[in-house]
Formats: sequence, C-alpha cells, structure tokens
Amino acid sequence: MAYYRIVCTEQQPFGSPPTHAHIVAVGTGEDPYVASRRWTLKEVLNAMDWGDVFFTRGEQSGQVALVVKYSCSRCLGFHIKSAPDAVADNNLDSLRYCGWKKTV
Repeated sequence: MAYYRIVCTEQQPFGSPPTHAHIVAVGTGEDPYVASRRWTLKEVLNAMDWGDVFFTRGEQSGQVALVVKYSCSRCLGFHIKSAPDAVADNNLDSLRYCGWKKTV
C-alpha cells in the first residue's frame, strides 16, 4: 500500500449544467506547488482498488482529508472526491488546477 498526496486537479464539465464537473486527472507530490506525477482518473481508481491511499492536506489548516471513490448517479461512472469534513482548504475542489507543460 502506498500513500499519495494530491496537490492539484484537472476537471471537465459534464453535460448541462456546466457546474456538474468531475476530476479527470490529478497531480501528486509533496510540494503543494509542484506535482511530481500526473495520474488519470482511471489510474487513481485502479490504484485505490489495489489498496493505495490518496489524500489532500490543507495548506492553512494542515488537516488531511482522505480521497474516496464514488458512483455519480447523473453520469453513472465512478469518480473521486475528498471525504467530507468542516475544513475547506483540504477539499479536492479547492486545490489548484494542474498546469502540465506539454513537450513537443
């Protein structure tokens, strides 16, 4: 079992309304400003199925939130979200957008 800190996300809207978005990829690493690895949603879900743990850590609060797999009733697919708590800065939706550099 391995532990991975998610430091950024990529989200895409799904259908209508545009506020219904899902995480399609994440970046992990120890530095909250630089992701050392990009994971697709499928890779994260597979790793979780094998027992790996993904989490976030709030920059101001220092609080950890586990990331869990869930089934979306609107699009009938599996996705990830942070476990609910009363801390906003460790929420997956509060993390920065991953800005991956593309190589030519």
